[in-house]
Amino acid sequence: MLRRTLSTVLVVAAAAGCAVFRGSMDIDYNDRRLNDGLESVRDSGEPARLSEFTNWQWDEVHLFHEFSDREFIEKTVGEPVIKDDFYGSKASLLVFENDGAPVKAAGISGDYLRGADHKVTWPADVIVAPQGSSGFLLLSLPPG
Repeated sequence: MLRRTLSTVLVVAAAAGCAVFRGSMDIDYNDRRLNDGLESVRDSGEPARLSEFTNWQWDEVHLFHEFSDREFIEKTVGEPVIKDDFYGSKASLLVFENDGAPVKAAGISGDYLRGADHKVTWPADVIVAPQGSSGFLLLSLPPG
C-alpha cells in the first residue's frame, strides 16, 4: 500500500512539474536551405520572399538579435524559446509560427538581418532585400 501511495505521489508530482515547466525550443543553426537562400539574396542583390527558403508551414516569423531578452522573446512568441536570460549568439534568430504556435527556431549565421521600422513580427509574405553595400538584409512587407 505504501509503495502504491508513493508511486501515486511521484506521478502526480511529475505531472504537476510538467504542467509548470515549459522547456525552450531547439534552435536550428544548420538549416542549409534557409542560410544559403539568405546569403544568395545578400550576394546577388536580388530581393526574395523569405518563404522561398523554407520547407515547413508557417504564417508568421519573428526576428531577434544577439542580447534579445528572454522575457521579450517569450512575450512576442508566446512560448519559451531560449533558456538563458538573453539570446547570446552572434546570429539572427528567426522564430516561425503557424496558427499561433511556434514550429521552428532558426539561427542565421551572422547577425545581418534587420526589420524595416524595427519591427519584430512579419507575415509569411515578408520580403528579404539587400541594403546596398552594407551587407544587411531588410525584412519588409511586399509592395502594394
